[in-house]
Amino acid sequence: MKLPVTVIPTLLCMALAACASTTEKVEKKEDLLLASGFTIRPATTPQREALLHKLPAHHFVQRTKNGKAVFLYADPLVCDCLYIGDDKSFGRYQQTILQRQMASDELGDQGQLREESRNDYSDELKAIDTDEAGWDWGAWGPGWW
Repeated sequence: MKLPVTVIPTLLCMALAACASTTEKVEKKEDLLLASGFTIRPATTPQREALLHKLPAHHFVQRTKNGKAVFLYADPLVCDCLYIGDDKSFGRYQQTILQRQMASDELGDQGQLREESRNDYSDELKAIDTDEAGWDWGAWGPGWW
């Protein structure tokens, strides 16, 4: 089946727009992470790169460091980095998402902000506790904890 010439550019534009919106959404989330107190660590070594790819992309993972909860957010696509936060940072992030959702409700906004907030908040409630075997905290350097 041969597609009309106009269909191919249209499909290409739609695909590029979807990529751009995903990147923008991730960047907004990462801005909130930094504002909430998360520390950013770029994957600048092969060891960091390997560790980063052990984590699910763009989802929170809960780990334990010295008996305390640590939340990791891996971004291998936009910044090729790891965001590291404690329970206070994670709590501030959740609170910000909840406030956005409530503000959206008060304004009667049932559009994009409401949907993004709902999706973000449901992600935050699903911080994954993954197997720590092979995880090297030292690879991420001092100063983040």
